[in-house]
Amino acid sequence: MGSPRRAIPILLVAVVAACTFPDLDTPSASLSASPLATPSAVPTESPTPTAGPDATPDPAAVPDFGAGELIATAIDGLRVRQRPGLGGIVVTGLLPRAATLQVVMGPILAEGLGWYLVTDADEDEPQFEEGWIAAGYEPDAFLAGTGEVAPRSPYLASFAARGDAEHGPVEIGDGDHAIRWAATDLDGGGCRFAVSLAAGRDDPVPAIRSTIGNADLVRGTLQPGSFDALGVRGPVFVAVASDCGWTLVIQRVPPPASPPPTP
Repeated sequence: MGSPRRAIPILLVAVVAACTFPDLDTPSASLSASPLATPSAVPTESPTPTAGPDATPDPAAVPDFGAGELIATAIDGLRVRQRPGLGGIVVTGLLPRAATLQVVMGPILAEGLGWYLVTDADEDEPQFEEGWIAAGYEPDAFLAGTGEVAPRSPYLASFAARGDAEHGPVEIGDGDHAIRWAATDLDGGGCRFAVSLAAGRDDPVPAIRSTIGNADLVRGTLQPGSFDALGVRGPVFVAVASDCGWTLVIQRVPPPASPPPTP
């Protein structure tokens, strides 16, 4: 569906900021593959991620993946961490080459590397729920597209940028939805992060507002039910006013499981 607004290119982000909502548990999704229109080429093997000037070419060379896309590790030994950056606690380590992952959102820059939030989409060990993984840089990126997406993925759309941006429309249907986000102060003087939502041609409605003021990644969630409370359904446009680096994802939230019947 085309947008009546001018799309603003996604730029790349760095890491750190201030939070207004707790993180949302990640819904599970079926991960059998559906083909994408244009499969990505698998890059050649690259060294294990390291920080420093030699690992930071043009940020535009970080590979670009969308929400729900299935990707694969292109080298052996990548680690998944609780937060972007080589100092993040390891969720699982030493993934083999060709391990399959599902993209949640990203990329965001930390310690000279682009990072994506991913879920495990591989039946083999090691297994994990969710975490951040370094993407590396083209032409020798650490991650590669598979040309597939996960059907029935809860992740509708993800965006990443430095500064202001507008995206959409994203179709918000029935049921609960949430926005998960991460933001960082790139320049060390504090920054602001605000998100507005607009249904069709309606006026934008403020949805998220945060001030980022320290050197640590901040994450938050616009909780389920907010789309109804704000009156935004159908084709929804997302406008971000920010001088931070940031990324966000719009996702469907499954209804809570019914309790087992009382014996």
